[in-house]
Amino acid sequence: MFIPFDKSSNVFDTKPFITEEVRFNLMHRIRESDDPILIKSENGKVIIAQSSPQHPAWIWTDKDVEEQEYKELADGFYNLFKEQDSLEFVAKPEIAEFLANNYAKRKNITWKISMCMESYYCSNINFPMHVSGSISKPSLEDVEIISEFFGGFIQDCFGISTTMDKQFKAARSYILSDNFYVWKNSNEIVSMANIAHRSPRHGRINEVYTPPSHRKKGYAGALVSELSKIIYNENKIPMLYTDLSNLASNKAYKNVGFVECGIVNQIRFEV
Repeated sequence: MFIPFDKSSNVFDTKPFITEEVRFNLMHRIRESDDPILIKSENGKVIIAQSSPQHPAWIWTDKDVEEQEYKELADGFYNLFKEQDSLEFVAKPEIAEFLANNYAKRKNITWKISMCMESYYCSNINFPMHVSGSISKPSLEDVEIISEFFGGFIQDCFGISTTMDKQFKAARSYILSDNFYVWKNSNEIVSMANIAHRSPRHGRINEVYTPPSHRKKGYAGALVSELSKIIYNENKIPMLYTDLSNLASNKAYKNVGFVECGIVNQIRFEV
């Protein structure tokens, strides 16, 4: 049986969850959203969190979930989401496949893996040597170039074409935040990155992007290293997610000291 829990619950501070916290770190951010769905099994071995029906549900399962508990999980998942017109969710690969097959069969629909993500954390950063430039904070005078970078980031990550005009508002908002940084070389912005969220024990980095003309020069790695230093100084551990299909990004993060911490798959159902 699944039961709701409150934002103030200590569900995310239990030892089993903390053991896999990097892999499921985004669930901390979901809990902080305005009106999230927060559900857990009675024995605490399953946690489901979704910020809204428009966003993917995240499902954490204890390593010790037993075979007989899978049916309860499948039934609970189906009953929770069967009325949603569209649904995406994220889980460990084996759990994702199990739930996707069960749900799709009941709904007579199909599913596909929309993204395979590797989680990383870094307890000891390796600052790259001989990278030209330095970390900087952009200004509103840079809003056009940052808008262009966001368009490239969205195209690379999601395969969605957009325009600078559509990204202008987001770019301006990021520039005005305290968490958004760029790497400059000879006064030219060549890479960007953001500290997206701080959970009790980690700082999550995202929106890392370098345009094609400036890649393979170490800019992104250097910038992520500097952001990691900021996070370390807050007594937190830096972490991030990568798309496994982006081999260059995965290699770059490993080169500066990030360590793989487990894969999750994002599933999309198709009517």
